[in-house]
Amino acid sequence: MSRYTRPPNTSLFVRNVADATRPEDLRREFGRYGPIVDVYIPLDFYTRRPRGFAYVQYPFERVIIISE
Repeated sequence: MSRYTRPPNTSLFVRNVADATRPEDLRREFGRYGPIVDVYIPLDFYTRRPRGFAYVQYPFERVIIISE
């Protein structure tokens, strides 16, 4: 076993995020499943527009399956 252990993955990958979606919108929607540490919406390097997905980070390791 390595002495450098990584913390468990606590991020939720969210697909099909609209360009107009703000981090506050995702916090409101996913906040009902537990406290949120961070919301990250990556931007395209050249166009500076959202890439269509996001990560929502929770403070604990938990399995969350949301399908609509």
